[in-house]
Amino acid sequence: MHRLLATAVFVSMIAACAPAPISNEKIEQTAATLDYGDYTSSTLATKGWEALDANDHAAVIAYTNKCVELYGERGKKMNASLTLFPPVEKVNDYWALNDVGTCLFIQGTSYEKRRMYPQAAAAFRALEEDFSFSQCWDPKGWYWQPASAAAGKAAKYASK
Repeated sequence: MHRLLATAVFVSMIAACAPAPISNEKIEQTAATLDYGDYTSSTLATKGWEALDANDHAAVIAYTNKCVELYGERGKKMNASLTLFPPVEKVNDYWALNDVGTCLFIQGTSYEKRRMYPQAAAAFRALEEDFSFSQCWDPKGWYWQPASAAAGKAAKYASK
């Protein structure tokens, strides 16, 4: 009997610590107050990373949505033109692809942290399907592939 009670208490404590979902209203309110800088894709991606690091998930979604809104179609076209990852010396020629793909990774990660699994699945699915050749510079000195880092997450979260 005590074990059952202890388990119930533990489960309720975990549930109480679970992060609350972000409402669309909160995202819209936040979006209206943000400084988008120069509105370039690289600025929006940088601000998205900074918001993720600060656990400001409404800002993450607002910054990344703005990048997808402004540069998503151009990034999709760039992705469709590729059959392989471009060589390092050409990576920056695909700036819209890279920044939108990065923003979708940031967005999916934010939703994942908030346990908003359908939204995480949608962001990761868009990344895998439409921005699969995106690359992101790591300040440690190399490029990594957001779609590869997110591989399988869309399917994993679609079922939750």
